[in-house]
Amino acid sequence: MSNWLTSLLIGFLGLDTTVAFQVLISQPLFSCTILGWLYGDLALGIETGLMMQLLWLNIIPAGATVFPEGNIGSMITGAIVLQYQELEIPNLVFTAGFVIGILVSFVGAYVTVIDRKLNGYILELTLQAVHKGRFSKISWLDMLSILIYFLLMSLLAFIALTLAGWAMPWLQSALGCSKVISAWSSRRYGDWALPSPCR
Repeated sequence: MSNWLTSLLIGFLGLDTTVAFQVLISQPLFSCTILGWLYGDLALGIETGLMMQLLWLNIIPAGATVFPEGNIGSMITGAIVLQYQELEIPNLVFTAGFVIGILVSFVGAYVTVIDRKLNGYILELTLQAVHKGRFSKISWLDMLSILIYFLLMSLLAFIALTLAGWAMPWLQSALGCSKVISAWSSRRYGDWALPSPCR
């Protein structure tokens, strides 16, 4: 899947957090599983989703609370892990995806604040429509509010996935995993070799 399609899917699934649906598909366990299915590795999607789900269990997106967008961050982590698994350095890929996902979750908190301010303006327009009796306009304004959140989160996801696309090859070459693997594998203690630090 391209970064654009993945980002749009993340934006769509993210709507479930507070904006629409409310059927828990935005929770990491479900959203990462969906990503895993679409990327062709359901087991890895479930595994990543399970790990990220445990991280955000105590976050309750209630009321006007400003909270990290853990669901979006988890989907970013899942997408990075699934996209770059062919590098065969899973620990490095997961660590980089995890760090990027956490950063995205905190940036997402500020993006949500911006979205709420925009929703304040939309609310004013909605109240004006009610006073003028333009009830069909209310539905359009509601859809506009949902669309804005979808576009903001999709854009945030696209930026994060693009940055990951630059970072992963650089990390792989900068850490020189192939040299580390050969040096690490040559050290034996008894009958077993130490596990590779790049895996």
